[in-house]
Amino acid sequence: MNEYRKRINSLKSVEVLCYSLCIHLLVEEALATDAAKAALLDLYTDDQFWKLEGTERDGRVRKKAIYRSMELLTNRK
Repeated sequence: MNEYRKRINSLKSVEVLCYSLCIHLLVEEALATDAAKAALLDLYTDDQFWKLEGTERDGRVRKKAIYRSMELLTNRK
């Protein structure tokens, strides 16, 4: 399996966590979807993320989801 496919499969395993946080913070589905997509794209290119495992990786997902959600809220005003 190539590196691209490995990363995509790993991101699929945290996609629900990421979106759940975004929808909880943003309430609106469209905004939450945008924030989750941005967070997952950030994680895809984050070399440090790929060195983490388990709860550390989940923590990084949470931070990115919160960051991107807050960014959308801030830019919306």
